[in-house]
Amino acid sequence: MRLIERSDRMFQRTENPEIAASLVSEALRHGGRTKLGIDQLRTSSAHSSDSDIVAAVRRGELLLVIDQFISFGSSFVGDPAPTPTPEPIYSPPKEQWPPPKPRDDLVFAKSCVPGKWCKTDAGTTTEPASNFGNVMVAGAMLFPSASTAVATALGADLALGRMAGGGIMQRGLNWVIRGAGGPASVFILGMLPAKMGDGTLYTDDQLRGLERAPTRVRFQFRRDVEGALQVYGIHSSASGDDTVRTVQVIWNADKTAMEAKLNGITIIWTPRSGPLGEIPPLIYPDDSGARLGTILVHPIPDNTDSQIEGLPGEDITTDDCILVFPVGSGLKSLYVVFSRPIGGDHSYYPPPKGLTAFPDARLAPRKTPIKGGGGLRKRWKSKDGIIFEWDSQHGAVEKYNKRGKHLGEFNPETGEQTKDADNTREVEP
Repeated sequence: MRLIERSDRMFQRTENPEIAASLVSEALRHGGRTKLGIDQLRTSSAHSSDSDIVAAVRRGELLLVIDQFISFGSSFVGDPAPTPTPEPIYSPPKEQWPPPKPRDDLVFAKSCVPGKWCKTDAGTTTEPASNFGNVMVAGAMLFPSASTAVATALGADLALGRMAGGGIMQRGLNWVIRGAGGPASVFILGMLPAKMGDGTLYTDDQLRGLERAPTRVRFQFRRDVEGALQVYGIHSSASGDDTVRTVQVIWNADKTAMEAKLNGITIIWTPRSGPLGEIPPLIYPDDSGARLGTILVHPIPDNTDSQIEGLPGEDITTDDCILVFPVGSGLKSLYVVFSRPIGGDHSYYPPPKGLTAFPDARLAPRKTPIKGGGGLRKRWKSKDGIIFEWDSQHGAVEKYNKRGKHLGEFNPETGEQTKDADNTREVEP
């Protein structure tokens, strides 16, 4: 430490006058005039007595700069001791973890119960559909009179009214349909999958690049023995029919609505209050939804068909897909299954449980679309690779060789050939 004139202070750190006076007095008693720099002062203080110097410090005329360490008694007055070098701290080298491998078992939807964390295998027990996501069932109905102008502008035939469930009407959009025929002819189930955040589900961007995607749940519409509409969920495994086609939803020409063209019908999404007018939220007019209750997802036993057969009653056909919305729309991809009566003048023959005439034929994953839409044909295969597919129009079985070439039409009970081979027909093996 040293003394300076008050005019020389500038930005130097100085001690409080009272404390400084005490320190200077102690230093002077130990002969510290030189160390205090008194001889270098410009004023008469350099020749003043020790008591005058202490008094000048107390008045603030002389300032004590703390830039040195002083010790008295058995020690010394001098420069501060050097700062000790800190002991080096050992830091182990940072371990470089390899980047995670991309998963090859992604799915569109799965049961999101705790036991399924980071797993995408199919379920083996009956569970509620709500484990997989939000599910809503809707039925076709006539537009309210106040919304017919909107329907005309969109070219829509029917509106969709909620029957059961909910939680999938993203951004408050209304669903309407085109090309459905008369009212009460179409029922639609939509599911917005739940997400666990474990990296096992496809993102919307990934789905935009896929033609088909696996899912661990699929749904069907069925008629029970009394003819009442029922919804049936199934666990779909990788060894069965677990892949569903994707359909890219597109904007219409003037961007007033989005459209998805399915097999024979078009689903349209439009704002409830948009530039074309207003469509209020709609409820299906009868109590069908009350009969649906809790929708359950069931396991499929081995060696049985993953597409549950319809029970006697009104003949319906179902088709499902994953709807992928445009970039920037803010809408998440949806699973949709729709049902409608089989059209045309012909009869509908439900497929048999087995082929009596071909006892070695075993159920195989379906691959061939039913003509005119409505799902996939039931399929069997023999041990030597012969393919059998059900013709629901004629109540017969179509036979193909292991390369998918047509061999003719046969009676499933007697094995009698009812039509010759058609060389122009073939299916995916």
